[in-house]
Amino acid sequence: MTANENAPASNEGASRLHHPAVDSTPSGHRSQITDQLDRFNSAWVAQGHPPIGYRTDAGANQLLPVGPPPDSCRLLLSGALWGSQKAVKNAATLVHPEDLDEPHRTIWAAICALAARGITGAQAVMDEIVRTGDASQPVRDELTQATTAGGVPEAIPYYCAQILAGHFRRAVESHGTGLVGWCATAGEDELWEHIITGGTRLRGLHDRLTAARKGAGDAHE
Repeated sequence: MTANENAPASNEGASRLHHPAVDSTPSGHRSQITDQLDRFNSAWVAQGHPPIGYRTDAGANQLLPVGPPPDSCRLLLSGALWGSQKAVKNAATLVHPEDLDEPHRTIWAAICALAARGITGAQAVMDEIVRTGDASQPVRDELTQATTAGGVPEAIPYYCAQILAGHFRRAVESHGTGLVGWCATAGEDELWEHIITGGTRLRGLHDRLTAARKGAGDAHE
């Protein structure tokens, strides 16, 4: 066998490795990342594997995210970072910062404060967090994650409803457990005050949950 008899396979591999595929992204939308993905995909196919499905007919598509899916709190932050001032202000009336745990609480408070002044956007939120002295590393990391989490601004009411639904159930459980403990030791007037105070707080939370459900198109008429 001559050396030339081995050439086709070698040349074919080199051609696939160095030349863009026919469905390559238009030059106006290319980037170094796209080029690297093309080269890796060509080499992968040259080894006999099926092509990696990171393209659509319109060109390069978003790669599937790695790791667990984001929770409702992160999706709320993400949608609000890319949403309109009106959408964020409406959400701020439903989900209050104290409804969230850290680091979501700090970021949501900054988002709401900025929206009230007519400002939205991830960079503005980071600047506000730094300005107020709340830019701890967990907060910075969460803001970075939320910026690219894929939250949809149009789905903000759904995120609000999901967050409030969980918060409402936890609050009911906490209040009920507290009442059981107070029953044996609290005076009658004190026990009644606990019932009124806790019940009022739960009613307010339920009202916000109901409003969020209506905004999400999920209310029972």
